[in-house]
Formats: sequence, C-alpha cells, structure tokens
Amino acid sequence: MSTIRVMTFNINGSRSEEEDTNAWQKRAALNVKTIKRHAPDLIGFQEVENGNLVGYQQPLAEYSHVVGNKYDVEPYAAYTSIFWKSSRFELLEAGEFWLSRTPDEPSSDWGVPYPMGATWVKLRDGATGFPLLHLNTHLEDGDEGELSRVEGSKLIVERITQLQASHIPVLVTGDFNCNPESSTYGIFMERGFTDTYLAGGNTDGKASTFHGYEGEQYSAFHYSGGRNTFWRVDWILTRDGMQRMQTSSCTIVHDAEPPLYPSDHYPVVSEVILVG
Repeated sequence: MSTIRVMTFNINGSRSEEEDTNAWQKRAALNVKTIKRHAPDLIGFQEVENGNLVGYQQPLAEYSHVVGNKYDVEPYAAYTSIFWKSSRFELLEAGEFWLSRTPDEPSSDWGVPYPMGATWVKLRDGATGFPLLHLNTHLEDGDEGELSRVEGSKLIVERITQLQASHIPVLVTGDFNCNPESSTYGIFMERGFTDTYLAGGNTDGKASTFHGYEGEQYSAFHYSGGRNTFWRVDWILTRDGMQRMQTSSCTIVHDAEPPLYPSDHYPVVSEVILVG
C-alpha cells in the first residue's frame, strides 16, 4: 500500500506584463513555493507556457515531465504538461490527442476555433510496482464551449477505456471550465469516475477553485452574471475497476501572499492510496 499525492494546477501562463500585479515574474517564486510546500508526486498543469517551463527547470529538478499537448494558437499557445517525481515513477508510455473528430492530428472542432486536447502518461509506481494512467486536459470555457466540453469529455472517456488495459488505476486532472452539476461532469460520473473532492470528505458544495487573482473577494455570482454561486472547475478524478485506488483526502490550496497569488486558480491536491 502506498499514498500518491496528486495536484492539478492551472498556472495562467507567463505572458503577463511586468507592471501587472500578478505578472509571472512577480509570482513565479510564490508559485514554485506553493508546489514545493505541498510536494505532489504527480502534477497535471494547464496553461503552461515556455516561460513557466524555464522557471520550473531548476527548482523542480526532482521532477521528470512531458511538455504535452499544445493547444490554443499563438501567441496564446500553451501545454497540458504532466510532471512526476523521478524517484517515484518510471515512465512506460506517453501520448496526446486533440478534442475533435480527428483526434490524432492537431485540430479543432465542436465550435471551438483553435485546438484543445489532452496529454496522458502511463507510469509505474516504484513503491508498489503497479502501473497507472494519468490524463491531463483543459476544456474550453463559456457557453460557446459547451458542445466541446461535452463531446470532448466523451472522447476522453473513450480514449481512457482504450488505454486502461488490465483495469489499471486512472487519474484525470484538468481545468474543466464547468461546475459539478454540468453535463460534462455527469459524463464522467456515469462512466464510473470518482470525484476526489467529494470522496475526500469535503462538505462545502460551493467552493471555488478559480478566483481571478481576487482570493477571498472573488464572487462567482458577479463573474457569471448571477448564473453561478461558485466555480469549482478544477477536478481530480479517479477510476479503478479493480478497486485498488482509494481517496484519503482532497484540498483546495489557498496559499497566497495578497495581493500576490500563485495563479488565478487555486491548485487542488488529492491523496490517493494504492492498495496491493
């Protein structure tokens, strides 16, 4: 039996102007400090840009990574990168696909004018010898992204089923840009996935993970024009047909040094137990 600490974190890129309060140059140290403080074994990053990768190279040297799927278009192109502790995991296989009807080539579809996609890795856990699959993604936001979120989630589940040989445990991280009552969330739940936030015993049904660099002052009600009272869009999901993966905790990380924040999203950290 071993515990794996998993983080999902939309880091909001590195393109901000230096005069911005939360420009990457100003928040990079806090961003790294937050990651190291919570010491995840696995990380699914969203909105990773080259400046972020350079900034992580030395302070996160204990991690191996795949840069992953490149999405959006220049100058806003970013990656769904996956990092893992080199001392803990062995990379077995890696890949990526796009959220479209031609998923094996860079492409856009379902009303989104630029590519969106997912990155996946198969890793062997050195503590147990078990393989596991980790998929990381970022779905389109807004009403115009609804069809893409739904169809893209169906595609993700389909690909996971293809990749989940011998019922190996699966972890899914991402910024899904929708709340848990959404059709997108329902697709995962109906297909046997577990929301680690709920499985971890959290009872705050109105917690937000996006905060727009406003921290405790953030109002989802204001941002959504009264449609949402919270915005928990960053999820860590699991699926394990052999019942070898159990959630022990899940935390929305509120680390900050106001007015400075690690990102405009709070990272989420879950601890899952692999049972032999």
